[in-house]
Amino acid sequence: MEMNPAAATETATTPGGGTARRERRFEDDASTPTSSASSAPTPTPTPTPASIAADYMRNFENIIQPGKEASMTREFNPQVAYEFERYLNPQKLKQHVLGSEKLRSILEHYARKTQQPLKKMQQQAKAIIDEIGLDRNMAIIRWCGIAITAIGQRICDGFYVNSASMANVRKDMGRCPVLYLPSHRSYMDFILMSYICYYYDIEIPGIAAGMDFHSMFGMGTMLRKTGAFFMRRSFSNDELYWDIFREYMYALVANYHIGVEFFIEGTRSRNFKALVPKVGLLSMALLPYFTGEVPDVMIVPVSVAYERVLEEQLFVYELLGVPKPKETTKGFFKALKIIDERFGKMFLDFGDPISVREFFGHDSGQRMQRAGVGGHLQKLNRQEIELIKQLANEIIYQQQRRIVINTFNLLSLYYASQLYAQRSSNIDELSRGLLHLKRIFNQLGAHVSIKASSIKADIIDAVEIHSNIVQFSQARLQFTPLAAKQLATQIDVKRMKAHALCPSTMAVAVPMLALQLYVNPCLFWLARPAYLLLAALKEQRKQEQQQHSSGSYSYDSTLSALHSYVSSMDSLFQHEFIIESNREAVEFETHLQLLLDEKVLELEASGRIKVQDNECAHVILAALAPFLCLYYQLAVTLRQIPFDIEFSNKDLLVRVQKHVEQLLQQPGGAAPHVHPYCLALDNLNIAIQALIQRGYLLKCRDSGQLRVVDAPGKCLRQLEQQLLEYCQLMPFAQYSMAANQQAQCHIAKL
Repeated sequence: MEMNPAAATETATTPGGGTARRERRFEDDASTPTSSASSAPTPTPTPTPASIAADYMRNFENIIQPGKEASMTREFNPQVAYEFERYLNPQKLKQHVLGSEKLRSILEHYARKTQQPLKKMQQQAKAIIDEIGLDRNMAIIRWCGIAITAIGQRICDGFYVNSASMANVRKDMGRCPVLYLPSHRSYMDFILMSYICYYYDIEIPGIAAGMDFHSMFGMGTMLRKTGAFFMRRSFSNDELYWDIFREYMYALVANYHIGVEFFIEGTRSRNFKALVPKVGLLSMALLPYFTGEVPDVMIVPVSVAYERVLEEQLFVYELLGVPKPKETTKGFFKALKIIDERFGKMFLDFGDPISVREFFGHDSGQRMQRAGVGGHLQKLNRQEIELIKQLANEIIYQQQRRIVINTFNLLSLYYASQLYAQRSSNIDELSRGLLHLKRIFNQLGAHVSIKASSIKADIIDAVEIHSNIVQFSQARLQFTPLAAKQLATQIDVKRMKAHALCPSTMAVAVPMLALQLYVNPCLFWLARPAYLLLAALKEQRKQEQQQHSSGSYSYDSTLSALHSYVSSMDSLFQHEFIIESNREAVEFETHLQLLLDEKVLELEASGRIKVQDNECAHVILAALAPFLCLYYQLAVTLRQIPFDIEFSNKDLLVRVQKHVEQLLQQPGGAAPHVHPYCLALDNLNIAIQALIQRGYLLKCRDSGQLRVVDAPGKCLRQLEQQLLEYCQLMPFAQYSMAANQQAQCHIAKL
């Protein structure tokens, strides 16, 4: 890869002792100082978004760079998350929970309820806590660290950590419990956080893990010894397990010193964008705060970004309905074949620590004093649950703000916009397009890893890393051909979660879904600008119609209409893009100014609005287009179902996938308003949930069956027409023609 000619090095002390040459990998042209012959003082220039972004990216250091790796044999004297006079070890923590008055009152309650001896309940409690409880073995931790360093150096171009944000976290530690809440895109998230804590001499936190890992031969024990504690995926019907797990979590937060790590999204996001936060574990972890047993809780949002996600292809097939393989030790060792592939850089950043007490605006007298109440009686009230939901949304928001946007994210976005417009691009056009996108994202406040001085080399490197998705052919970027016959032999259609898609459909869908996965991290920044742009297109059409009637408009009425349209789309896609943050008014002004600066919009003092059909507009709308198509095709499918028919969630998924496949198989893939992303099951489930929440679908609480609602104000036809109008405002005639043509050409060659 081409090196930045402005790059500099400095001598630094590594956590393992000694010195190393620190490479400033993210020096950018925007911040390169210029020499001056004059010694006279000059005014300090106002920082530009580009210079601010460049300064920020220089804080990232590669912690597996040869010569900078942490020594796995050094003495480990970590900074603790929560300071105590005396510290418990894992076994004493279990004894503390088993011997507590709270657990005793719980067990007495269940002994009376089930009419079983108290001793038997105590034995059950011990077995459950042994199943849950974490352990610690430094020898295993060190050996794991050695393996991670070796594998990381082989398959990755670096683990990049923001050392400045890490220092910011460390300075506030020790005064209260700490919760580390990373974004969750890969199983690597488990490993990275522990490795980084060891590197920076921070106590490795207890990590919540699912029981599917516990059952893996050898792996469950190894994970437990490195700090994992285990929870069942579902224990809603086992009240005793629920209460004991809650007491263990309570003690882990209130009485243990290492900090706790869990994933607030609940599971890996297969579509590489934030999921609706799950507040169950967060509520448990904050109970010691609400009872007054701890003075505060410090929450650290952690943003993890991958240039290429290890499970990328697995996720694509899962989204299309191929079942997820069961986690086994054999599967783990089989997966080690990835050591022959390249995965680029991994970035990890820490958000500003959130004080729960300050976020909630509490003083000491506002919290309920209930620390001595039995665990089975400790319930958060409605107001507290609402506060926790607001906090969860803020955590997700902060995670997304610090996720590094890499070269392939912007390349995927730009390539998609060109693909939908039936255009191809060479390296020069891609370079110009990506530098333009970098400027836009910097203006919005995003952290982008692209360097202007090596843009072409970075693009070539990104394409090489993702050669399974795209490649250069005759100097133009295009999809890497996928063999439909090979797909047919690899996939057992009998095990598909929904409709058994034919190989030719898969050959078109797989590369386009893979591409969209890398576009999706950009949606945090582009969803609302896209809403605003669509709103402007709709208002422009309305104003053009008013010219032929007696209607009139003003500057204020135009802004009011734009606000209304954006709010409507915000509401519709609120489960799709987790961007709720009570910053809507400020962001509206920011996004409006961006569109004005980029010459996408013209807004006159009279209120007349005009939208320019330029490249910036195409890129912004290309990001949202697949989601708009998905919601529209879901509405079309639902409208074909009579009101009196009940159906399961799976029945609906099968119907939608069948309908979309028929559209995609039209000659040349020329059907309008359909994108292969409409086949993605996770996103279809999110859209179905959104329609249930908005009252267009009714879900039976007992049977789980669905039914289309026939009620005033909840007309599915109106929703379909609204979505169709937005689809028609898009500047793209269709979305899969180019991919379809490439797939058909490859099939013909075979």
